[in-house]
Amino acid sequence: MAKRTLILNGSPRPKGNTVFLIEELKKHLEGEVVELSAFRSKIAPCVDCRGCWTTAKCVVKDEMQVIYSDDFDNIVVASPIYFSTVPGPLLGVFSRMQPWHAATFFLKQPLVQRPKKSAVILTAGSKGNSANSYHHLRAFFRMNNAFGFEDHVVCSPNTDTVPSWEDQEAIAAVAELAKWLNEEEVSHE
Repeated sequence: MAKRTLILNGSPRPKGNTVFLIEELKKHLEGEVVELSAFRSKIAPCVDCRGCWTTAKCVVKDEMQVIYSDDFDNIVVASPIYFSTVPGPLLGVFSRMQPWHAATFFLKQPLVQRPKKSAVILTAGSKGNSANSYHHLRAFFRMNNAFGFEDHVVCSPNTDTVPSWEDQEAIAAVAELAKWLNEEEVSHE
């Protein structure tokens, strides 16, 4: 069966460092790849309307339905680091996991999502300090029943002086990441 991979692109720059590494990843991925841009998609952030508190479904119908479909084998978040975390529009996408949170914690009826692999590609100027972004990434992946990202992070730091397309270590790491995503087994690592 062909794999399906969702890539969430957290970069506003259509030809920047993050997009370069996304394109490198796509070269090596098997199966279908769906990419959603946090900056260009029509995904609104959660506005705490609380509709999901009784239905475990979001009342807003937008491109978030792609994520809600729970129809992926892999989820990859690729993003620059801004102020020690992922950019606001990507955090807005993460906030839309509130219906699944409501199902688990308010309605006490956790949804059963298929298990998925998760991975992260981060780009950062200077030192990047990407560790602060892990809190948000961990919560997003947990709600999606996606595991493995902490052992599968590719980071291209210092992009203000060495762009990702010159970062041979990151390019090689993205190819290795694709190999792991293409493997059959999904485990709770």
